[in-house]
Amino acid sequence: MVHSTIPDHIVVFGRPGSGKSSLAERLGTDFGYHLVRTGEMLREAIRRNDFLGKRVECHLAKGDLVPDGLIFELLEINLKSPGSNRLLFDGFPRTMGQVPLLEQFENRLHFKIDCYLEIDVSREEAVARMTGRRICPKCGATYHLIARPPKVAETCDLDGTHLEKRPDDTTEVVQFRQQVYDEHAVPILKYYQEKCPELCRKVNGNQPFDAVYTEARAAIGG
Repeated sequence: MVHSTIPDHIVVFGRPGSGKSSLAERLGTDFGYHLVRTGEMLREAIRRNDFLGKRVECHLAKGDLVPDGLIFELLEINLKSPGSNRLLFDGFPRTMGQVPLLEQFENRLHFKIDCYLEIDVSREEAVARMTGRRICPKCGATYHLIARPPKVAETCDLDGTHLEKRPDDTTEVVQFRQQVYDEHAVPILKYYQEKCPELCRKVNGNQPFDAVYTEARAAIGG
């Protein structure tokens, strides 16, 4: 379904390996969204090696969910009043317990989510993709060795930093993260589909990235 009005504030959902983060980056660039990425906030806290980072590091290393209270602390530090900025949430809310946290921020900062966009990809396809994923440890940009390779092998296009494989991309952790998504994120999608079906949009994530992006643009009216 094609929509004529581009939403101001979006939440993007997609299981690990769906290409959600790459899609979020492209939408942010093309439509001027400010990306709110809890995953990158967590990794940045770990890089700083501060008290908050030490508290969350063990959760990320196992592929487990970070407690809602720590996520709230991170967002309080990083999320400011949007003003004229469009916001795109990538990785939040991740549990039903975080749904009211998002509503708190909506009320406090005077904005309203007007699109919940799901990148629908099979679990099997997602697992296969994750084995080739790479991330820039400096800026957080994501790549895939086959689907979305960098221009120079193992090097970030944006800042030239050597790319790394995420420590949570081992086979055991990948499978566990898929299970976590099924148990925690799927109920969130069902909640929004029942509460506000007119704001929920879905695209086929099993396609190549460019096709997914084209369908996502149409889904948000771009």
